[in-house]
Formats: sequence, structure tokens, C-alpha cells
Amino acid sequence: MHDPLKEIYECVYEAKATGHPMTEEEGAVWEFVRSVLGNEVVDKLIGRSLSEEQYDCFRAGFRLGARLMLDLR
Repeated sequence: MHDPLKEIYECVYEAKATGHPMTEEEGAVWEFVRSVLGNEVVDKLIGRSLSEEQYDCFRAGFRLGARLMLDLR
């Protein structure tokens, strides 16, 4: 199925989106996880989950913006 909003996100927004830096506590947890699962597995998990979360936020914001514009008419 064609998803125009996903295309907008991937082409325009995703390249500009940056995450927040980890706290020392978060970093320690991820170092432990990396020692157990390995770097490759953790990189796949982080990349997929962050990308999905950012897209969900982008989609919610886009829909809110559209609703606000419709209310202005």
C-alpha cells in the first residue's frame, strides 16, 4: 500500500531528525546490553525502534497540524 506520509517522512524529515544524547545511566544500560547481545544486534534494535518512534511522532504532529488548518476555515 502506498503511504504518502511515510514518503514525506523518509525523504524530508528523517534525514534532519536527531535524537537526544543519552544520560550516563542510559549509556551504562546500553553498554551492558551490548556486552550481552553484541553490537550488531543492538544497532539493529536501536535503529528500528527509534525510527518507528520518530515516524509515529511525525505522523501524529502532521495530523494535528492538518486538523488545526481545517479548523481555521
